[in-house]
Amino acid sequence: MCQGHRPKYAAGRRGGHPTLVPSLATDKWSEYNPGNKSTPSLFVVSTRIGLNMTGQSHALRIRRSSRYQIRMATYDDGPAIGRLLDNASHRYLALEWWTVKDWLGRPTLLLATDRNERPAGVMLAVTGDGPVAWLRVVAVSSSECLALLLEANAQAVLAQGGTGLAMLGGEDWISSQLKFTGFQKVNQVVTLRHRGTWPTDLGPPGLKVRAATPADINAILAVDHAAFAPIWWYGREVMYRALNVALCFSVAYLDGECVGYQFSTLRDGRGHIVRLATHPHRQRRGIGGRLLNEALVALEKAGAEPITVNTQQDNLTSLQLYRRFSFERSGKSWAVWFRSLFTHRPRSRP
Repeated sequence: MCQGHRPKYAAGRRGGHPTLVPSLATDKWSEYNPGNKSTPSLFVVSTRIGLNMTGQSHALRIRRSSRYQIRMATYDDGPAIGRLLDNASHRYLALEWWTVKDWLGRPTLLLATDRNERPAGVMLAVTGDGPVAWLRVVAVSSSECLALLLEANAQAVLAQGGTGLAMLGGEDWISSQLKFTGFQKVNQVVTLRHRGTWPTDLGPPGLKVRAATPADINAILAVDHAAFAPIWWYGREVMYRALNVALCFSVAYLDGECVGYQFSTLRDGRGHIVRLATHPHRQRRGIGGRLLNEALVALEKAGAEPITVNTQQDNLTSLQLYRRFSFERSGKSWAVWFRSLFTHRPRSRP
């Protein structure tokens, strides 16, 4: 995603919400109050997945299934999850620089098991500094298991303080369930491919561009969160990982203030500009062009082919910049799905 662009939809509010327990166990919704000592122990799997219910007095809505149990994946589940990812009839992976093993023990990596405690599905929603979590891993063997995992993960994200759940792309097997559980298509991400030469943008006088260091992360995050809507915010963990895996991570300063950054990767000879952002108050001064030039020089020097970048189809500022630097649409695009966790409850099937 590149340049600052704030879509018209909102990610919702933070705080002041009930904690929802990501434990699924009847075909009906049931109420659970954490202060009720007579609650069956089956419900209190929330303590096993790290949800903090201290001081909560809200009634919680828990959906249960007679076929599957949902729980947080532990380190011991690693081998079983690996086999599930290899053999699942339906699979979606968008981990980028991580593996599933990196997320074991996190509250939003959930495992579905059948009556015999055999793994039947797994789902990971990655949370960061922002209010929106992104679905990064889905592997299931049935639509029922998928629907239950979607609901459980939405509850787990909400319990962690999130207000929205998002996903990029999605084939037919998952799109129907996304719609059923309250997701909506809110945008489209398009891939652009670089062809030809590009102008040499130096930016405004006094602009200093250099390699980013860990000391820049706080300033970079401030630019990121000012430039993008909450659904697109990157978190601290992502930024630190980018410092380690990026071919080129540049930061721009003007008058002593961080005004922009970019990082690009090289994988199997293919170059990709992962992120480019300019502070909204400093845009249209050539800073984005200078950062883009830094990325292209580094990628070309490394022999990258092709060089690509993604952006929203309605981000006209970014599209204009990329056209000026000889980027063209590649024909690839992905739907952006979003669900507000404060406005939807699943519909009852007829």
